[in-house]
Amino acid sequence: MYWLFLNLINQYPSVMSSCDRSGEALRKPMTSLSFPEPETRSIMKNLNRFILFLLITGSLSSCLSYREMVNFQDGAALGQHGADVIPPIPSLTVQRDDQLQVTINSYNQEEALRFNIVSNQSQVQLSAQGSNTATLADPLGYRVDSRGQIELPVIGRITVAGHTLEQIRDSVNARVTATGYLKDLSVQVRFLSFRVTILGEVNSPGTYTIPSQKINVLEALGMARDVTMFSRRDNILVVREEEGKRLYGRINLKSKDLFSSPYYYLKPNDILYVEPHKSKVLSAPDPASRYLGIVLGIATLATLIATL
Repeated sequence: MYWLFLNLINQYPSVMSSCDRSGEALRKPMTSLSFPEPETRSIMKNLNRFILFLLITGSLSSCLSYREMVNFQDGAALGQHGADVIPPIPSLTVQRDDQLQVTINSYNQEEALRFNIVSNQSQVQLSAQGSNTATLADPLGYRVDSRGQIELPVIGRITVAGHTLEQIRDSVNARVTATGYLKDLSVQVRFLSFRVTILGEVNSPGTYTIPSQKINVLEALGMARDVTMFSRRDNILVVREEEGKRLYGRINLKSKDLFSSPYYYLKPNDILYVEPHKSKVLSAPDPASRYLGIVLGIATLATLIATL
């Protein structure tokens, strides 16, 4: 393309001289039909080829095929061998700097209050009959310190890093029961810091808080209003921090193998990055593209002049 353009530029003086001769011919009385000289016709042909090449190149650079925009391309193979066995959901383990909510409830809510850190909205109300009833507001969170521990009222410090929520619940239950204050009690433990960040070629990037304590890649992309048409569906990056290490995984939405990937179910503080397709990279504005319109304008003007 560059050689063709330079060749046209080099031939520009001859085009203008031909145009001058054509202009002189127009000022003379027309006695017979005249046609462009062979040299002018050759230059016009090259100009037309150059313009056509630019138009075709620009249109093909932004094309996407059907298969590049479809998920689960196993197609008819899905479900042919019966239902797939769903593997158990991996249990989440608590990491340092996580924030947990630990709530201890009992029939005797007044006694249960001493085991909970509650906000200023919590109140102990005295009923008209003289009996004490306590209303628990949303408990504040416990941040896991650098030693992997949290500190609860009355029972003190407890190690939680590396443990599942169920293990922490059983441990807290045993420690509270050992104090003798509460007999019939229930303990609830949940993440307050379960957030995932979704970036790149999605319709609504951002950081999302997950209230259900369980989410997979498809649900997360659904929260971000799906990937865009310019996304790389076969190479989604998952960045995960776990036990002091940063792990990197890849997800392919075009294959059902994603369901068996260890990154299918997300964990707290995971980051999803959806890469752009090369068609979007090619269509992105760059300094060279600003001159494309000028080049096309000059080529078109030269073609029109040559036809005079």
